[in-house]
Amino acid sequence: MFMKILKFFRTIKRCSSGVITIELALVTPVIIMMILASADIVSYLIANQKISRAAYTISNLVTQMDEGLTESQLSDMMLSLGEVSKPLDLSMDGKATVTAIIGIGTDGSAPDSYEVAWQRCYGSINSTNGFGSAGSIVNASEIPDNMIVMTSQVLVVTDVIYNFTPIVGFITINDQIEYQSYFRPRRGSIENIISDVQTTSTC
Repeated sequence: MFMKILKFFRTIKRCSSGVITIELALVTPVIIMMILASADIVSYLIANQKISRAAYTISNLVTQMDEGLTESQLSDMMLSLGEVSKPLDLSMDGKATVTAIIGIGTDGSAPDSYEVAWQRCYGSINSTNGFGSAGSIVNASEIPDNMIVMTSQVLVVTDVIYNFTPIVGFITINDQIEYQSYFRPRRGSIENIISDVQTTSTC
């Protein structure tokens, strides 16, 4: 009886049929999990790239304008956010806030304070920015050290927020993406927006 049992185990040891199937059954779940996780990670990275580009683009466009920026011109720029952020739907799942901050004080000197000159928004989600609405006083700590803003000078800040939804939802990823972009006007102060036929896109 002992010899029969020993012979049986020796036979099993020499038998290699089905090994690949067993290995594949063990590895397949791991591969599937990696694929699902990769899909969410890649989509998250793409969304971050799109939102950062949207913040940069709108600030860059606005600050290229000369004095005499109109509501229609600004509205067209804001609409471009939808194109820049595709395939993301920033109008439904996000919000872009463009804030112009101006130095208040005596011309030619360092400002005594900073104030929100104007503010415009694009997108439908509820969100608040750290600068407040037009006329609000802005804390000096909110101004980056490399952005020197003198009295009567303007700093344009674009804050873009997007509610991210994973494709698969296999792994936990931060569901809100936010980027800020800071630009100074290159051709004029644009401290005011000229009213025209376009409705003001207030926040």
